[in-house]
Parts: sequence; structure tokens; C-alpha cells
Amino acid sequence: MHLSAGDLLRAERKSGSSQGDMIERYISEGRIVPVAVTVSLIKAAMEKSGATRFLVDGFPRNQDNLQGWQDTMSELADVEFVLFYDTDDETRLGRLLKRAETSGRSDDKKDVILKRFK
Repeated sequence: MHLSAGDLLRAERKSGSSQGDMIERYISEGRIVPVAVTVSLIKAAMEKSGATRFLVDGFPRNQDNLQGWQDTMSELADVEFVLFYDTDDETRLGRLLKRAETSGRSDDKKDVILKRFK
């Protein structure tokens, strides 16, 4: 089953919860949402799905994310492999700006994208 960390964060953001408001602030500022929040959303989606195999898209994004995953999920999920695509900033920026033409995402703006790269 495919789980997109970004989709889970955007869904929570749209829920109107206080956690959703916090997620909105982080995303609109180009910051990474606290790992505990992201991991809890992924974990809840995994439990709700009833599936036993997952492709988690867009997570982890940094070492802190990885550590948070290991702290929370190491007893619950076996990670079989990780795919990491390494591209230069120019390529990533071009792809994200192209996506911005149709995505409607508030974080698909050049200044926010460049903050996410850092």
C-alpha cells in the first residue's frame, strides 16, 4: 500500500485541527514538520489500512526523521529497503515548479521550495 507522507500531512492540515494549523505553518514556511507528528500520521494510516506492506513516499527527509522513525516504529515495522534519488537543486527546482502549475499546493512556490532544500 502506498502512503505519501506529504498527502497525510496535507489531509491533516485540511482537517481544521490544532495540529493541522501547526502543520500549515511549517509547510508554508518551507520547514519540515516535527518528526513525531509525521510518524504518528504514518503509523495511524498504516494501522487503519489493515495492510501489511507499505511504500512510504517522502519520508524520511533527514537524519532526525530517520531517528524518529526508528524510535517509534522499529518494533512495529521492518524496513526492507530505502530508495534515495540524488539530484541537483536545479533539477529538483525545475520539477517542483512544473508541478506547481497544476498542484494548487501552497508550498509549491520558489522561495518555499528553496527553503525546503536547505
